[in-house]
Amino acid sequence: MTEREVACIYYMYEGGCSKGKKGTFREACQICKKYKPRTGTAPARANLKKKKMEKIRERDIRQMLRDY
Repeated sequence: MTEREVACIYYMYEGGCSKGKKGTFREACQICKKYKPRTGTAPARANLKKKKMEKIRERDIRQMLRDY
């Protein structure tokens, strides 16, 4: 399951959801069927795995071009 990093449009505050659910972002919002991400908001945290893989990929490309 992929983690949802952007809060839902129905999420009001920790413990409150306008759809009547227990609006805990790290629990209920991750499995809610009515999830719709807010537009124009930053993620709750950075995707470190993606950043790390991009850095490794760039390093490999530079090394490959240098050896060529």
